[in-house]
Amino acid sequence: MKYAHGRRLSKNAVEAVRFVAKVGAMSRETWYELFSHGTLRWRQMQLQHLIDRKIFKHHTSKHGHDAVVIDTFGVELIKSMKWQHVHTIYPHFIEHDETVGAGLWKLEIAGICQKWMTESEMKAQKSASFRLDVQEGGFKYPDAVFKLQGNLTAPIVAIEYERTAKTNWRYNKAIRAYSEAYDFGYVFFIVESDAIEKTIQRAMKYIGDGRLNSRIGFISIEDWKTNPVSAELRGPKSVQSLKELVTKI
Repeated sequence: MKYAHGRRLSKNAVEAVRFVAKVGAMSRETWYELFSHGTLRWRQMQLQHLIDRKIFKHHTSKHGHDAVVIDTFGVELIKSMKWQHVHTIYPHFIEHDETVGAGLWKLEIAGICQKWMTESEMKAQKSASFRLDVQEGGFKYPDAVFKLQGNLTAPIVAIEYERTAKTNWRYNKAIRAYSEAYDFGYVFFIVESDAIEKTIQRAMKYIGDGRLNSRIGFISIEDWKTNPVSAELRGPKSVQSLKELVTKI
């Protein structure tokens, strides 16, 4: 991947372009954490350089001013790599979608995640494979899906990030939808609080699908953000990490 004048982009710049193409935006904090190196000043200069070269541009909304999205030359680079890119996401979705994407990026780097897709990607591709039929609510997609690389198998995992608590009725519908879906080997809920986790567990008991319940796991948002590889994965009958899980499947 090269600039218009022929100079090759750095590896971290290419990786950042792919991340934004999949997620729809990237905050300055994510650039610092995942893709830039050196002093803070140098990291700031690196990002500004990509903006000056029209690979990225600032989010058009004043509420998303601290995030960048794909600019014109960035679109050309994506097309040259035969990648797909999603539409720019609204500012109030950036934290949610970035949190999911950054965790999956870390799993990919660790070799645990073979391939991953965000909800925005699935919607853009109109994927029928991972679409959930939610009763009285039409269709929805998970927040993300990824292929978990085990020793013998590579099951598809659905990710749901629950930032705020929903009603019992909504969780009942979500669990029932997963109960009737056969694409997913596991469903992992990233939860902001114990209360949300308990509400989802009540929905699991209400639906009563033992086969699905044994494949549902919960990860705290703090663990997911810190290190999803070693994050505590709480299931109905066991506690382990993703790193431990891949040795057993």
